[in-house]
Amino acid sequence: MKRIVCLALVVAFLIGAQISHAAQKVTVYGEESYIPYAFLDNGTPNGIYVKILNQVFSKMTDYDVTIELVPWKRALNLVETGKGFACFASYYRPKERPWVSPWSEPIISEGYAAYCGKEVVSKPRQNWPADFKGLELGCISGYSIPNKKELNFQDADNNETNLKKLISGRIDCFIQDDASIRYSMKQMNIPSGKIVKAMQVSSENGYLAFSKAFNASYKDDFVKKFNQVLSEMKKSGEVDKIVADFLGN
Repeated sequence: MKRIVCLALVVAFLIGAQISHAAQKVTVYGEESYIPYAFLDNGTPNGIYVKILNQVFSKMTDYDVTIELVPWKRALNLVETGKGFACFASYYRPKERPWVSPWSEPIISEGYAAYCGKEVVSKPRQNWPADFKGLELGCISGYSIPNKKELNFQDADNNETNLKKLISGRIDCFIQDDASIRYSMKQMNIPSGKIVKAMQVSSENGYLAFSKAFNASYKDDFVKKFNQVLSEMKKSGEVDKIVADFLGN
């Protein structure tokens, strides 16, 4: 009987030890329709940020992190109210979003780029907006492109329409997020030499934004380890490779 009791105590101890060292479950939120950065692909999270963050989280062995993609306003609301731990990839907006604390290490840089026909870039186009005055430019309706009012823009509903107009010569350049254009070119099987990147118009970093109101005991440790792993991946070139592999170049 004593042996049975001792064995039971040992088993209970081992189970308790496993439970106490179990990875902490965490959920972070992202936007469900932010192609190519974060989007639902047949119900499964996909995109550049999703690939990068999943790789970061896989190296954080103390945590079991789930990425859930929802409408962006909902993701922000969850973080603002403290119902959500963190969301990505928020731009750094401390005055507009005082309910975020802290902001992570920058994940990657996004931004508008000018892609043009080869004949257009035969003349250097390195100054925005000066070098693009007099050209017919394409953009997506509703996007806030720098200096937009100073230039000639034709609005369209999506990347595909703009790229078709660019290939046919109906516009000289298409101004849109760099990765978004490259992803659409890949999806449309457009040879990289047919359309040329003239310049980067603007850039802004995306962050993992943590809820100020979500005061979990593990928060500081999570933030520290996340930043450390992400920084190491950026320095090693792993983040750049994930982006290049996803965009197919």
